[in-house]
Amino acid sequence: MQRQEQQQLQTQQLTQDMVRRLPILEADRTAIAFQLGRLSKRNPSIATGSGTVEWVADTASGFEARLFEQIEEGSGNEIQQQLQKQLVMALDHRGLLPESDFVLAHRFGADVADIEVARQALLFLEPTGIGAKNERDCQYRHAIEHDDPLVLDVFEAIDAHVDDIPRRLDISAAEFERVTRIVATLPKTPILYEGTEHVVPELEVVRRDGELVTTWFSPTLDVVRIKDDREAKWWHETLEMRNATLRSVWAVIAERQADWLDGKLVLHPLTRKEVAEQIGKHESTVGRAIQGKYVTTEGGVMAWRHFFVRSTEHGQSPFMVKKALAELIQQETSPLSDAALTRELARIGYTVTRRTVANYREALGFGNSRERERQYWKGGD
Repeated sequence: MQRQEQQQLQTQQLTQDMVRRLPILEADRTAIAFQLGRLSKRNPSIATGSGTVEWVADTASGFEARLFEQIEEGSGNEIQQQLQKQLVMALDHRGLLPESDFVLAHRFGADVADIEVARQALLFLEPTGIGAKNERDCQYRHAIEHDDPLVLDVFEAIDAHVDDIPRRLDISAAEFERVTRIVATLPKTPILYEGTEHVVPELEVVRRDGELVTTWFSPTLDVVRIKDDREAKWWHETLEMRNATLRSVWAVIAERQADWLDGKLVLHPLTRKEVAEQIGKHESTVGRAIQGKYVTTEGGVMAWRHFFVRSTEHGQSPFMVKKALAELIQQETSPLSDAALTRELARIGYTVTRRTVANYREALGFGNSRERERQYWKGGD
């Protein structure tokens, strides 16, 4: 029996280790800088070697202290509060706690029941979602605290796979659509720091002395400080794996989209499946790798995902159509209708429907011709 329990624990620990590593591949530089800033505050063996984001690291340094204050002000005896603090230290870079109660109980020498109670206590701390098991659980905590009670009702109904939710909740189809949009945009992770519009690129590819030069900014650890520290070794290994995967993915992107990187406004068809096959990884791994990653190019800062374009029926990428559409709207001397924009796109080689133009225009944040006229030419709000 004891042997079976040990095997079960080893299996869960292996699975949980994979669960911990995968989101780090998906994380951008800002998120990783926040986590390393947290860890370096209490572990001198963890220090960023390169790729740090100073303002994030400064914010992270007091993260645990702010949560500890809330724990000490809450209910629970000294032993319970200490266990809650241990769970805070185990939070991943997203502020989530994906490891199972069984694994956490073994790590901290506690009963599973006590871990469950401590985890529940974390869920009442700020920011909302701290200690959630996964992204959906975090969204649920945000739904609970949303000002509109319908958000929680619809969230729970969707999760329970309830049929005909509008009828069950006695709301209109329009109201249901409105609330489902809110549900879909609920934060998947706690808001650990104030957002910024400044994009932090993973690398830059710019021309210097007539040659394209690639410079990476991916976070690394100072290997001199690691020594025999187990936690530092885990992070060093995980970041090395992350960075190696990003470089292999980017190598395929750079080869296929060499024209764009060279300053030409041309993107060639490329899919995640193609990249996955070339680097010997699963397609989902490629999806994680490009999530939230940016590159500085001769044409400006660009999201990696925009390099993945499928040819339309007429052999043109949606990204390039959107770019051409945005340029048309920005250069118009008087607001053009969607039909007129469709004709202008066709004139320069992009054949799409008026409905597609309307969808792309809205996605780009432009109003219709009447709204643009009111805003830009008549001074309306």
